[in-house]
Amino acid sequence: MQLEGSFLQFPLRELIEMAVYSSVSGMLEVQVGDTVGHIYFHDGLPQHADMGDLVGIDAIGRIFAERDATFRFIAGNEPVPATLWMDPWEIIDLAEHQALTWAVLREYVPNLSVIPVLRGPIDARQVAISEDIWPILAAVDGQRSVIEIAHSLTMPPIDVCSGIAALLRDQLVALKAPRPPDNGPSPATDPGAGVTRDGFFERLIARAIEQERRASDPDVRRSEPRYPADTGDHGR
Repeated sequence: MQLEGSFLQFPLRELIEMAVYSSVSGMLEVQVGDTVGHIYFHDGLPQHADMGDLVGIDAIGRIFAERDATFRFIAGNEPVPATLWMDPWEIIDLAEHQALTWAVLREYVPNLSVIPVLRGPIDARQVAISEDIWPILAAVDGQRSVIEIAHSLTMPPIDVCSGIAALLRDQLVALKAPRPPDNGPSPATDPGAGVTRDGFFERLIARAIEQERRASDPDVRRSEPRYPADTGDHGR
């Protein structure tokens, strides 16, 4: 079983919360432009996330920065490497904080595959930048992409992007297009058809039906109270 929608209808925070409450296992696949992100759940707990070159909390933070991305949730129990260990609510709070930063940084660094290049010779005596950014500037060689610089410095990609953005504002570097992607075959990401629980889908479908009914009937919107939060009883 799978469910499709968009973050305009079901915000990512609510999707994660409902997955936790329903103890669902499966994969949330999110389409962000030409990139696909994934969040894997096991018994309701976020276990792994990836989006392009980002993994773990960095990937979820980047996905949270999208407000109108489309998604599909596929129930299953595919084994994945664990890159998320925090409490789900901590993950949500940290990811939402990162999303605010990503929303600003992507205006400067559209993706992690772009390659920073120096605009000219750098005279350390005439350049005033913070100590945190010097290692990033020193790693700019016109060959390595942003994510490759992050890996070489063992720094979080979001911190490297922040440093590159500062260097762009100071006109010390420019960005050139990424190298052509490798068009080799990619493995399938469908985690299988083993459905563990369907309460998650019931909640989302019921909410979507109610929203459509209320949107199409103005008398209902005027006379009915606000749609109550799901209690999780489902007849139990």
